[in-house]
Order: sequence, then C-alpha cells, then structure tokens
Amino acid sequence: MATADRAATTSQAEMAPRTVNETVVRRIFEAFARRDAFALRGLFAPDAVWTVPGDGAMAGVYRGPEAIFRFLGRLPKETDGTYRSQLVDVLASDGRAAALYHASGERRGKRLDLDQVLLFRLEDGAVREVLALPSDPAAFEEFWAR
Repeated sequence: MATADRAATTSQAEMAPRTVNETVVRRIFEAFARRDAFALRGLFAPDAVWTVPGDGAMAGVYRGPEAIFRFLGRLPKETDGTYRSQLVDVLASDGRAAALYHASGERRGKRLDLDQVLLFRLEDGAVREVLALPSDPAAFEEFWAR
C-alpha cells in the first residue's frame, strides 16, 4: 500500500467517531422536527443526562432516556405546538458535539426567537450528556417563566 493510501485510510478511521457523533445529533433534531419519539430510542445511553439551566418551567436535570423523552415531549405542549428548533450546524469530535440551532415558539403571550447551543458528550454512538446554552439567557428565562 502506498504511503498516501495509508494516510487516507488512517484519516478516514480517525474521522469515523466524529461522523457517528454528528449523525446522532442530526438524527435527534430530525426526529424532534417530525415529532417521532420512537426514532430517539437507542440514541441515548441508559444513564444519559440532559441539563437545562435556569429556573423556568423547562429547567432541570433530566436523567435517563424516559425522562429526556418526557422533557422533549413537553416542549410542544408548553407552547401549544408552536415550538420549533431549526438546526443550523453541528460540530463534532471523537467524544463531543455542539449543535447550533434556532429556537422559536409562543407561550403565554411571549415569543421565543433565539439561537441556542446544545453541548453533547457521546460515547459508542450514544448520547451521555447534553447541556443547553441559550444565546440570551434572560430572554430564555422570561419565555419559560413559571
């Protein structure tokens, strides 16, 4: 095998976890957009944790796939079906990914219209941790106020 061929093979092997992690994150956004909870099964580790900072109605630490699925299912319910998340980009490495997306919706006479980042830690093709980071924490808190 030529040196260039070996380098290309090594590079592709090193990129595989990144590709897997990016694909997992994109699949989560696609399933959420379709409101297909079944498509989320298998994408989260049994001990996965999703953290939403703040004091609002959606703030909290959601442990395990079932709690995470209930949390995700509440988003459209809390907004009378208006909540949307439009994926802008995914950056992935061997064990992490960051998803930039635009969140919008209406709730109790208030409008949400901001960019957010989800930071993921992944292992063996499954999500272990997610941390939500709104670009405007004050607007996020006001929208989700109890």
